[in-house]
Amino acid sequence: MTEWESPYYLFLILPIWIWTFYSYWKNEPALGIELRIPGRVQSGTFHLKRFLSSVTPLIRPVTLTLFVIAVAGPGKRYRFLPDETKGVDIILALDVSGSMSKSRDFLPETRLGVSKKLLKEFIRKRENDRLGLVVFAGGAYLQSPLTSDREVLEEILSQAEEETVPEQGTAIGDALILSCYRLRRSPAKSKVIVLITDGASNTGRIDPVTATEIAKGVGVKIYSIGIGKEDQSYEVNFEILDILSKRTGGVFYRAEDVSELREVLASIDSLEKDLLILPPEEVRESESLIFLTYALALLGLDLLLRSWVFRYYV
Repeated sequence: MTEWESPYYLFLILPIWIWTFYSYWKNEPALGIELRIPGRVQSGTFHLKRFLSSVTPLIRPVTLTLFVIAVAGPGKRYRFLPDETKGVDIILALDVSGSMSKSRDFLPETRLGVSKKLLKEFIRKRENDRLGLVVFAGGAYLQSPLTSDREVLEEILSQAEEETVPEQGTAIGDALILSCYRLRRSPAKSKVIVLITDGASNTGRIDPVTATEIAKGVGVKIYSIGIGKEDQSYEVNFEILDILSKRTGGVFYRAEDVSELREVLASIDSLEKDLLILPPEEVRESESLIFLTYALALLGLDLLLRSWVFRYYV
């Protein structure tokens, strides 16, 4: 998103164009602009010059507008985390199976829709940490490695749907193993998996208990969230989620509605907070030179047309 160093300069654009439109309405030269078409010329050339004479007076207002934008200082700000941190690396393991995308106990949205919406809020709060995303159903797939680019991560999260994972079922063990694999070499002080699911693990290559032992071995804590109300249409096993979390030093939560899920994520956010050794570095990339270049190019075009085409310059 574009940021401005001195946005108040942009108000200068308003009088420039008010005067320009007023001059056109009064049929008077705008900003000291007046063109004359010399002599007798051929018909085709005459029409071309007529066209250019109607367009050329706009070059100066546009040029002034570009100068004002350049002075206002447009640019983009980038935030970089230092290499050596005491921050938290978090993998979000999100269940996208059919029960998450079809259950209607979170009306007017689905469990998956609510989970994605609140996870975006969670992502925005973790300014000093790196986050990644794993989605799973009958299989587990990495959607985003650990990153500090929250905008990109939110965009990837928005696109996570049931169709993202072709296999049917709920492979919690596979999701945990894949998440641990991405966290195993993390230099962060705390390594965390936030597991969100509404069902029992009923498929996959690795069972959840075995995956938990691997998580303990690499120092990963599992915060598991059993989302939704128990529904006879889908098998649930929240007891195993409690076991997974306790064995790794994490916590298990139940979330039966939107407010509870928001409170759960807020609790996890407050539990896993660590300060960086160094503050994040912010770099601002100015775009003023781009607009200044366009303005100078237009000035050159204006000079060329008036000196060589119309042979008259004011």
